[in-house]
Amino acid sequence: MSTQYPVIRPGLTDGFSDGLTYIDGLTYEDYIPAWVDPDRFISPDPPPLPDGMQQEPSFTDIMYTIRQHFRRQPDTLVSGKSFVYYDRGNLNNRYVIDCYIAFGVDVSRQWARNAYSVWIAGKAPDFALEIASRSTWHTDMVIKRRDYAVIGISEYWRFDSTGGDYYDAPLAGDQLVDGCYEPMALTTEPDGMVWGYSPALDLCLCYDNGKLRFYDYKTASYLLNLGASEDALKMERAAHQAAVVARQAAEYALKMERAAHQAAVVARQAAEDALETEQVARRAAEDARQAARGTLRRLRERPGESESR
Repeated sequence: MSTQYPVIRPGLTDGFSDGLTYIDGLTYEDYIPAWVDPDRFISPDPPPLPDGMQQEPSFTDIMYTIRQHFRRQPDTLVSGKSFVYYDRGNLNNRYVIDCYIAFGVDVSRQWARNAYSVWIAGKAPDFALEIASRSTWHTDMVIKRRDYAVIGISEYWRFDSTGGDYYDAPLAGDQLVDGCYEPMALTTEPDGMVWGYSPALDLCLCYDNGKLRFYDYKTASYLLNLGASEDALKMERAAHQAAVVARQAAEYALKMERAAHQAAVVARQAAEDALETEQVARRAAEDARQAARGTLRRLRERPGESESR
């Protein structure tokens, strides 16, 4: 399981306050000699994604989905495309796993080392997933399947977005039993979906038309992947905008209602004023009529008075 790399020169180290050691100039191509302290060693970055344009869409979607699901578990490490060191005596014995998960570990100690060290964590990862590609399929199916069992990874899954052109199956899972992997039961639905239950994740992995989806039977729903999350975000923004418009419409309607109420108050006051004016005018007219009648009556009571004068 070891590979020979170019040898780095000794002495090119910088110590950090946390006691870890960074080796200046070290790359993933370099051979790591025995003088490097495995407990203080900061790992170099892994090599670029193999067949990157083919693997990257699936890798990005899977990592987003899993990280979102376990984001509230501080002792759960979700990582991918980083080195996993499994041999404290030889740091060149290492693998780059597309996606792996470890439960009940000190995540910060692993992040600080830029890699996962089995002896630092105290355990191997609980779950590993490889994504099929043209250049990695044989290693994933044969070599890694053998070595991950030796390392002690509890579950090893393989996903082929082509539907089986590389792995000869769209989805496969193995569970570690007595130091050896045994295939896990999978179900193929009439519509072509292939799925199986992962005890490690307590989720169902589902091959669905070229995508890997995760189904949570406890909520009877799929975990939101990157595309679904973007759609949900768009819907949330649209709902928010609709709520803003509705609130503005309600505020405008209330404003119009208040204006109408005020207009009604003014109109009622004007009507009351007009009625009062009309009543005053009627009283004045009635008084004038009564005065005229009194005058006429007095004139009629003195018929000859005007002639004698």
